Amino acid sequence: MRVLLAALALTLAGSAAAMGLDTETQAAIARYKPGKLVAIEDVAQFMRASEQWCYHNQDHSCAWTDIYLEVSETGVTYEIGNAWDAETDVAFTDHGEFRDGRYICETGYDWVPTVRATRRSDGSAIGGRLLAELKDEIYGNREGDTQDCFDYLYRAFDPDQEVVTLLQRQYVGGEHLPDADTEVTLHFNAEDAAGLTWRW
Repeated sequence: MRVLLAALALTLAGSAAAMGLDTETQAAIARYKPGKLVAIEDVAQFMRASEQWCYHNQDHSCAWTDIYLEVSETGVTYEIGNAWDAETDVAFTDHGEFRDGRYICETGYDWVPTVRATRRSDGSAIGGRLLAELKDEIYGNREGDTQDCFDYLYRAFDPDQEVVTLLQRQYVGGEHLPDADTEVTLHFNAEDAAGLTWRW
C-alpha cells in the first residue's frame, strides 16, 4: 500500500511538473487526497503560486474571486473582486490572518476606502460622487459584520487545466456554518485565469 501511495504521489507531482508548477506547489498537491484538511502553510503556498481563486465556478464564471498580493508566514493581503449589481463590478483590498496552523481569519480591516468600481457594460472606471455613493452603500451593507475564519478541504487537481479544487468552510464565533461551505477553484495558469469572469 505504501508503494502504491508513493507511486500515486510521484504521478501527481510528475503531472504538476509537466504543466510547469513550481516544486513547492507540486509537493503540496502530492500531500493530499479528497476530503483531507489542508494545512495553512500549504494554503499559503497555493495562494502564492496561483493566479486567481474562483468561488462557485460555473463555466469559468465566478461569484467572486481572490488574487493574493502578498503572503507571509502570519497572513495575507488579497484583492477581492465581484459584481456588485447588474451594472457594476467592484474590487477591493483586504487582509487575513493565519491561525492555529489551519485557519485564515478576517481582521476587521476597513477595506471600503480601497474599493474600485467599473461599469459591467464597458469596463470604464466609476469615480467621483458615484463612487462615494457606492462606498456609502457598501458601509450600510456591512453593519453587523462578523470577523469570520475559514479552513479548506482538498478536493481535486486537474493537471491539464492546472486547477486545484478546494472546499472552503466558514466559521462564525468558532462554529462551522455548513450552509456557507463554498467550492473554490485555484487557477495556476495565467491565460486560464485571465478568462475568468464575475457573474451577477
